[in-house]
Amino acid sequence: MINKLALQLKEMQTLSEKWEVKNPIISAESVGWHLLHNLHVINGVVAGLAASNPSAYKPKHSLVKWTILLTKKIPRGKARAPKSAMPGHLDKSELDAALDRASLSILNLLNQSPNHYFTHPMFGDLNTRLTTRFLWIHTEHHLKIVRDMLR
Repeated sequence: MINKLALQLKEMQTLSEKWEVKNPIISAESVGWHLLHNLHVINGVVAGLAASNPSAYKPKHSLVKWTILLTKKIPRGKARAPKSAMPGHLDKSELDAALDRASLSILNLLNQSPNHYFTHPMFGDLNTRLTTRFLWIHTEHHLKIVRDMLR
């Protein structure tokens, strides 16, 4: 799954050249906004995972969580990102810096024990394996939006 995330990151690096493109039929936000939001999520989630105490991991069972993790799809327009994952002022240098940090974040996933965890606002605690899967699904969700915007 980490290899898939790395491939997605490469695609985001390529798409970052079109960061100013908007397509209001698909999204009110620009390509850069979607990429930067997703990079904020990757960087923030991995930092939270690394800082967690594996002995405190408590999984939460949720139909929505398992539906998304099994179907590998997040429905469009159904959820709102927390403020911490919302991009503020958007410029290319911020996007490039976030891309660089995300490369290190993805590598950092390899250093986490199985029960390091990230607490998702809806899904509860996700261990390293499920967090990696969630990041891949979330990234794919935003890449699909960006691909649709650029068609």
